[in-house]
Amino acid sequence: MASATEASSEFRDGFPFVGGATWLDLLNTTPAGETGPQELIDGPERALAWLRAAGLGDAAGNADEAMADLRALRAELRPVFEVLEAGKRLSDAVLTSVNRRLAGLNGHHVLQRGEQGPTLGLAFDPAGPAALIAFDLARFVCEAEPARLKRCAADHCTLVFYDRGRNNTRRWCTMSLCGNRDKVARFRARRAAR
Repeated sequence: MASATEASSEFRDGFPFVGGATWLDLLNTTPAGETGPQELIDGPERALAWLRAAGLGDAAGNADEAMADLRALRAELRPVFEVLEAGKRLSDAVLTSVNRRLAGLNGHHVLQRGEQGPTLGLAFDPAGPAALIAFDLARFVCEAEPARLKRCAADHCTLVFYDRGRNNTRRWCTMSLCGNRDKVARFRARRAAR
């Protein structure tokens, strides 16, 4: 029988993809475990597995470099989340760091099929995954509403996400895990109080 994480489409290859943005999904690769944060990118092959699951390819097959780059970028992104969540402006140091990573990203416009007809898109030349994730962050910072950045409301969970719901009322990283656990716990508490 599959575990809840394996059965959920919000998890791929054991990695949570509940953040709503690739840079948030990278932050979620250190969820809370029994004894503290778990490292889901715990080896070079797992780094490549995360990149594949995130739709970012294989980092040209250099697993050791991919692991080091992903971990370093994740460490840089954690304080960015904190600043954005607090509604503050990004520092010049953060902008410089993101711009340094974006410098390795080259792209060109492409005409592509869309549901309503042709659309103009942007195709990127092969670049390191950190540059693609930095682009995701840069686009997010320019287009998203920081007030919608949230942490899962479950006591045991450390995952973060962007609430894309119309009412901005999402509380849990995923309803199938944390939301359901919370509702069951509240039901049991009410029942025990009778």
